[in-house]
Amino acid sequence: MTLQSRGPLPQAPVEYNQAWASELVDRLDLTIALLARVIQTGYTTSNVTTTRTLDADTATTAEVADVLATLIEDMRARGMIG
Repeated sequence: MTLQSRGPLPQAPVEYNQAWASELVDRLDLTIALLARVIQTGYTTSNVTTTRTLDADTATTAEVADVLATLIEDMRARGMIG
C-alpha cells in the first residue's frame, strides 16, 4: 500500500461537522502511518563514542561523526531506520 500525504489538515468548521471530523481522523491516521514507517535499511556504524553534545564552533570531524553515528544508533533503536 502506497501512502501519500494529502496536504495540511482540514480547517475546522464553525460548528461540528461529522464529515470534517471523519476527514480529520483519516488524515491523522495517514500522517501517523507515514511517520511510523522505516525510512531506510542497511545503516551500520562502528567505532562510535556515544555523543549527544555538539559544539558547532569547535567540533572536530571525529566529534561530528560520533554525534551522527549516535543519532543513527538512536534512530535504529527506535525502529525509525533499519
